[in-house]
Amino acid sequence: MEGGASMNKIPVIIDCDPGVDDIAALILAKQIECFDIKAVTTVAGNVKLKYTTGNALRLLDFLNWDIPVGKGAKRPLTCPLMTAEEYHGKSGMGGLTLPKTSKKPTGEAAWDLIYHIARENQGELDIVAVGPLTNIAIALAKYPELAGWINRIVIMGGAFLAGNTTPAAEFNICVDPEAAKRVFTSGVPFYLCPLDVTHEGYITPEDLDDISRFGTKEAIFFADIIRPYLALANLYCKGRGAALHDPLALLFAADSSYFTYEECFIGVETQGSITRGKTVTDCYSDKQLDNNGVLVKTVDRDTFIKRIKNLLMKYCK
Repeated sequence: MEGGASMNKIPVIIDCDPGVDDIAALILAKQIECFDIKAVTTVAGNVKLKYTTGNALRLLDFLNWDIPVGKGAKRPLTCPLMTAEEYHGKSGMGGLTLPKTSKKPTGEAAWDLIYHIARENQGELDIVAVGPLTNIAIALAKYPELAGWINRIVIMGGAFLAGNTTPAAEFNICVDPEAAKRVFTSGVPFYLCPLDVTHEGYITPEDLDDISRFGTKEAIFFADIIRPYLALANLYCKGRGAALHDPLALLFAADSSYFTYEECFIGVETQGSITRGKTVTDCYSDKQLDNNGVLVKTVDRDTFIKRIKNLLMKYCK
C-alpha cells in the first residue's frame, strides 16, 4: 500500500464520470506511486457522456499524462439517464474550463478496454469505480470470464444512513441500480465507500488555501474546482467542509491503513418509488446473509487530508 513497504505497482483502471470530484481524484491519481494506471474509462453520470469523456481527455492533457481513455456507456442499463448538472455544471467542471485537446478516446469501448487490460493482468487488476457502474456491468455481462481476472473493485457509492439524491439513495448507485446489482452479485471482490464515510473525508477552506499556495497549476486547479463544493458543506458535512467523495475511494484503494472496514453482505434495491437505488447491508443485523463485499466504515480524516496535500506537493518537484 501507498506509504508502506515497497511492492510491485498495482495495475489500475479508473472508471469515472468527471465531474468535479472525479477530476480532483484524477489529479491525485497521477501521483500515487503504488499505482500503475492503465486507463481511464468514462461513463455518463454527473453529466452526459460527451462531457465526461471530454473532461477526462482535457484533464489528462493538462496533466501531461499519456494514458488511454475508453469511452463508455451514454445511459444506464434499463432506465433514462439522471445527471447532477446542478452540482457539477452543464459541462461537469463546475464553471471552470481547461484548454481544448487533440487527444481522442481509444477505438475500444470502455467495457472492451476493461476486458483486454484485465486479461493482460490476470488476477492483478484493481478497478477504482467512482461513477455509475454501467461500464463494469456491461463488461461482466459481455465477458463471463472477466470476473476471475479482476483482483477487486473499489467503489464510491451507496449510503446507509441517508442518501444525497433521494432520502434513501446515493447518486452513483441511484443512476443505475441494475448495474450495481450485477457488480455486487458477480463474485468479484468489492469494497464500498458510501456517503457515510466520504462525508467524514471533508476538506476545509483553510486546507484549500494551503493547497493553492503550493503554486502549481495542478494544485491551484484542484483547489479551485473543489472550492464551490463548500456551498454544500452545511447540508452534508455539518458546515465543516467539502466532502471529497471520489478522492476518498481512490486513496482507500492506495492505502487502507487509516480506514476501518468490515466484510458483510451488501445489496441494492432496484424497485420502489422511494427506495430504488438504496444500498442495504447486514453489517449491523443478525447476519443471516452470506458476505459478498466489504463496507468501508470510518476514515482518519487528518491522515486523509495529509495524504492529499502530500500528493499535490509532488507536482512542485
